[in-house]
Amino acid sequence: MNLATKICTLLIVTLSFLYFVEGLTCNVCEFSKNSRCRYGQGRCNAKRGQSCATIAQFSGSKHLSSRQLCISRCKERQDYHDNKLTYYMCCDKNLCNSF
Repeated sequence: MNLATKICTLLIVTLSFLYFVEGLTCNVCEFSKNSRCRYGQGRCNAKRGQSCATIAQFSGSKHLSSRQLCISRCKERQDYHDNKLTYYMCCDKNLCNSF
């Protein structure tokens, strides 16, 4: 192998390593409604044991609001409280929790 090939191989391996080390990137929004983030928009890098999540609230069939974030031990579920449904959705692909 010549020097140029060695350098290219090293560069490819290094970039691949950085890609895998970076981990999972999720959308963040403190308050979204009608598929638009109203405030608190950004991104988070999930730590070990975290995934991307969307927490949505409904009153009957009417969507009230959603929140997107990185969350530990995310478990998809539905909670009912005060005639409101809170639905937790979890995913583990980059930017999978869109608003």
